[in-house]
Amino acid sequence: MSSDDTPTGVDYPFPFDELVVELARSALRHLWILSPRLDRSVFDNTELTQALGDLARDSRQTEIRILIQDPRGLVAQGHRLLQLARRIPSRVIIHRLEHHPEWRGQTAVIRDRDGLLFKPGDSETEAFYYPNSRVAVQSQQELFEDLWRYSAPDPDLRSLSI
Repeated sequence: MSSDDTPTGVDYPFPFDELVVELARSALRHLWILSPRLDRSVFDNTELTQALGDLARDSRQTEIRILIQDPRGLVAQGHRLLQLARRIPSRVIIHRLEHHPEWRGQTAVIRDRDGLLFKPGDSETEAFYYPNSRVAVQSQQELFEDLWRYSAPDPDLRSLSI
């Protein structure tokens, strides 16, 4: 694959939401999502849930990690990705990170080692898309890994068996 380190500017939440689905459909091994609240307008749709479900069932090496800051909306109002994580907990993992000085509220979707959608934390509508850039992905992967180490499963996100 060739590298294209020049981002395409995209609007958030639309068409950012369509590009998230595109990244999920094209993922081979993993998709990581970093989002303060897992915004409903972007992440709570049938197409994304289907693409991630297909990816999760595709291989034992598949890894879908979702890192959020505030799970209250997911639990109180429901969310398709929360339902998916409850159905396939070994492949779709949601963790909570309350606070970390390196996380400034940005949203990032990282596909494998070369696809990235990124919205800075200080932006309401401006985002960037790197469809094929290992360079752009590397720094976001390193940040995600660091944040993941400080995160933990949230008991409120677990499925209740009655």
